[in-house]
Amino acid sequence: MNDQILIIGGTGTTGRSLVELLKSSDANYKVMVRNYAKAAPLQAEGVSTVMGELGDWPVIESILNDIDTVFLLSSPSPTKVEEQNGLIDQAVKAGVRKIVKISAVIADVGSHIHLADWHGTIENHLIASGLDYIILRPHSFMQNMLMHLGSIKGQNSIYESMGTAKIPMIDTRDVAQASFDCLIRNNLNNNTYVITGPEAISYDDVANALSKATGRQINYIPVPSEAHNQGMKTAGLPDWLADDLTFMSKNWGQKEVHQPTSDFKKISRTQQYDIDRFAKDYAGYF
Repeated sequence: MNDQILIIGGTGTTGRSLVELLKSSDANYKVMVRNYAKAAPLQAEGVSTVMGELGDWPVIESILNDIDTVFLLSSPSPTKVEEQNGLIDQAVKAGVRKIVKISAVIADVGSHIHLADWHGTIENHLIASGLDYIILRPHSFMQNMLMHLGSIKGQNSIYESMGTAKIPMIDTRDVAQASFDCLIRNNLNNNTYVITGPEAISYDDVANALSKATGRQINYIPVPSEAHNQGMKTAGLPDWLADDLTFMSKNWGQKEVHQPTSDFKKISRTQQYDIDRFAKDYAGYF
């Protein structure tokens, strides 16, 4: 039986970490990329690639012909439901056995948060497809701190609208590790896992960790939701995405502590990255 894995979303932050894990394994896999510029760095590392894009269904159909398992991760977009549900439908037609989907902790059909509604809708479609599936719902990524590079490098400040709330941020390298285990194992199938970091942390905790790692004082400055929203739009984020991120921060800020789950430990035996390790490893960026 063919055991080939197709990686969709292998050139982003989580996907690149996943590819590194696959390279160190004996897994049979290939990475779908949109163009030669994306393919070249992977091919230079000996990674098998194939050209394709969600929405180009004749090409996707041909790519899926020899695929057993699909890793599904795509960028936030108003076309996400159409693209991911279309991929699921093509996978059923092609005889794919299993899909591992990266969703979001906020997934919820009917939510006024676009990303929550879209992910919830796709999850339901995947579950109803008849395919084996694993849905991973990661919490907020530690690597999202890279969105604050400008203010951290220029002002030694992190501006956010979550007050003193603590959330269990997760390192994308842990998301990749969980994804890897879900791709190569079948005893986890047909479940949804909410994966978090090892502890609940505030933005003050993040600022303290970055201060320690960089050797200079970095401060967290709470701002009103409206100011945070406008700042993201001024920085170039689409209105819908800035609104989503604002709503998410506002909702999380209403609860003092959001506890981590144990789901990562159900999937992997690896030691998780905490905020101090993240700060140390990424200090050069800041």
